[in-house]
Amino acid sequence: MKLTTCLLAAALPLAACTQPAATTTATAPPATTAAATFVVGNLAEGDGQIQGCTTMLSRAGDAPSAGDLFRAGGGDDKDVQGFIRIDGALITLNLVTADIDEKGGRRSFADTAHTTQVIESLTTGAAHEESDSVEESGTLAVTHNGATQTLQVSGGTAC
Repeated sequence: MKLTTCLLAAALPLAACTQPAATTTATAPPATTAAATFVVGNLAEGDGQIQGCTTMLSRAGDAPSAGDLFRAGGGDDKDVQGFIRIDGALITLNLVTADIDEKGGRRSFADTAHTTQVIESLTTGAAHEESDSVEESGTLAVTHNGATQTLQVSGGTAC
């Protein structure tokens, strides 16, 4: 009977012969790729106390005066801490893993409850011996309460 209806309606668009769209259902994306429901803000100058070498990263393309999005101790020691400001709250993170060399690398940080994690993936750029610093750029994957956003960053490490 549907075939007959479609043949009779040959002058109508082919869509008239298809099943209604209401029979299909959309599925929500996994929580880790859901739109981020948090805001990563800039750190104040005094946020976090870091002794020794410091990695300071800001949004790629931002003026240096915009401030750091993420600040952490340099290196791969287990006592390295990082700092990030999410929804206005300063969050202290501890280094969990590190795989770095002279070309760059990846470090992951988490708060003690593991509700906030930051994965820093950086490529090493120019070295500046006069200031004992090196340029770095890459991404920060920030997960907070199950939602994730990836930010393009630039900055560097200074000792």
